[in-house]
Amino acid sequence: MSARPIYVFMDESGNLDFSGKGTDHFVLSAFVTQDPLECGRALQELTYEFLSRGLESQIPFHAANNTAGTRKRVVSALCGRDHHCFVHSVVADKHLAHPSKHAPDVFYGLVGKAMASYLLQALPIGFEPVVLMFDSALTGKLKGAFLKALKPQLNSLGRPYRIIFRPVQHDVNGQIADYHAWATFRMLETGDREWFAQLPGSHDEFDIFSRGHTRYW
Repeated sequence: MSARPIYVFMDESGNLDFSGKGTDHFVLSAFVTQDPLECGRALQELTYEFLSRGLESQIPFHAANNTAGTRKRVVSALCGRDHHCFVHSVVADKHLAHPSKHAPDVFYGLVGKAMASYLLQALPIGFEPVVLMFDSALTGKLKGAFLKALKPQLNSLGRPYRIIFRPVQHDVNGQIADYHAWATFRMLETGDREWFAQLPGSHDEFDIFSRGHTRYW
């Protein structure tokens, strides 16, 4: 096995409720890095700083639950363009999803397939295995649908890969993915670009319904 793995940390924002009570958008972000120690170092240091100051309620870093002050500190600790990392997000306006795609496992499989196709074009050559890490909160039919969509695409890479489900609170790199997903979601959902505009480094978005025009709910 090569000693040059590449890591993909994924997290999401939004929900899978296709009703007036649900979110309008759904975002899945993938934080890709050749060196998770380099990219996560500043955020790990911030974690220990918060522990020393009695700010346990603010960690692990979860953008939706953090205060504005904590978010500013976290965003300032995210790695920039000098690191070997980038972020790709798959975004969806759920109103444009045909009713046949509304079942949570079907929709999640659709998003997973889009992310896999996206990553196929983005992952640099010469690094293996590809290590994909996702929040272990994903269980049951959603997990099965995600893996069903992801594995065939990864198999076509012809490169070894590992898929690991691990609590996002246990890894600061997963928390980086959380912040990118949340900031992208907030921009789409509320029009507030403040946090998205502050995100450093390389990040882009793929809209899976960019050609859609019919709103179904």
